[in-house]
Amino acid sequence: MSCERSSIEEEVLEKIRPSRTQIIVLSRLYEVLKRRIEKCLEEGNVKAVVEVEGSYAKGTILSNKWEIDVFTIFSNVSEEWVKNNSLSILLKCIEPLPAIVKYAEHPYITVSMLGVEAEIVPTIEAESPSKIKLGVGRTPFHTSYVKRKIESNPCLADDIRLLKSFMEGIGVYGAEIGGFSGYLAELLTIHYGSFRNVLKASLTWKPQVYIDVEGVGDATILKAKYRDSPMIVVDPVDPSRNAAASVTQASLSAFIIASKIYLTRPMLELFHIAPRVYKVAKLGPAIMAICSGNYSEIPKENILSMARRFSGLLASILKERGFKVTWRIIGSDYTSKVIIIVGLESLTLPDLEYRVGPTPWESLEGALNFIARRLNEGGIVWISEDGVLEGLRSRRFKSAVDTTNRVANKLAYIVKASRCEFRECIEGIVCLRESGLREESITGLPHLLWPSLIYSLQKHS
Repeated sequence: MSCERSSIEEEVLEKIRPSRTQIIVLSRLYEVLKRRIEKCLEEGNVKAVVEVEGSYAKGTILSNKWEIDVFTIFSNVSEEWVKNNSLSILLKCIEPLPAIVKYAEHPYITVSMLGVEAEIVPTIEAESPSKIKLGVGRTPFHTSYVKRKIESNPCLADDIRLLKSFMEGIGVYGAEIGGFSGYLAELLTIHYGSFRNVLKASLTWKPQVYIDVEGVGDATILKAKYRDSPMIVVDPVDPSRNAAASVTQASLSAFIIASKIYLTRPMLELFHIAPRVYKVAKLGPAIMAICSGNYSEIPKENILSMARRFSGLLASILKERGFKVTWRIIGSDYTSKVIIIVGLESLTLPDLEYRVGPTPWESLEGALNFIARRLNEGGIVWISEDGVLEGLRSRRFKSAVDTTNRVANKLAYIVKASRCEFRECIEGIVCLRESGLREESITGLPHLLWPSLIYSLQKHS
């Protein structure tokens, strides 16, 4: 079957398709785990089916993903039983393999051997995803759906790989960072038919984007339920769910802009396999939080989600205190450290803060309250030529680091850290260097998207 692709896309595919060795290694690991678990459960008279799920099962896995999802689907039990009993059973089944228990919305086991990782996920057998409370229970239905679509159009597998690589290359891949999940990339490719068609379609997207691949959703209900989501993509296997709920407006914007650039000037640099050469001289002042904790048993996606919440709250606190926030970056070594870096226009603020009040005809009560507050603060008040009350007051928070130190404990709690230390950097690049994190451990649009796009445009202009 002939699939229409450009020379650059064929070059990318040569690098992102899994090798024969990779497939053999992952297959053998799955067979080892499957035999162990099935034999153990049979001996314990526990009824269950062991299946491989995710990108490996669908045939959309990338060459740098040496990982498989092994699902143990228990019959005739409740989700509560799975939560409380399945882990102890499965841990005994895979002894003496090295295993770590991790907790997300659901508990699961990670087995790592020689750089290859398997996630052993327990769930319940169900006739329909609508009868499952835990999101992980939908995964087998997602796998079956995508596999059927690829079987009817084999070109989709490589087009999905291209889209995933493109999204990762521009920094918008992964629900945990507010980006596009792997399943969402698969749905978009299925809906539009190819990698390039997804990019072309995105040029017309405006929030709120609404896509219904199989025409099974109720647009009125979904738009009301997800009114704050910039994008709704109806899950074909569970029409009440938005498969794009994680996508932020920033990620949507980044994808549209990157798509336009690629369609105008196709370039290897926009895919995740291209070497990164950053041409950013300065990022401006920044404040960095270095949070210490035990993260080895927390899933990566959960760590990044917590870091995103931390960075969002930190940015909000700084804005409330009068600081101009410019950009945000998060990262982790996934064992003992979480890093949040927030760019600022300035690390300090003037002694006096300018305030604007109402006119007396807008709110006489509000105008009098404004005057009273300014005078009680030891400030001054005047009336502008437009009749608007204006004033100055002594600024309570002048230093960014002093501001953040006051809320350090509250912020540390968000990322389950024992402590968070805040540092000021006159230049954000210095913060990045001092973080001690490898480049692949850092995420955030200013780091991954804009430098690579700027570099690509400079190179091809």
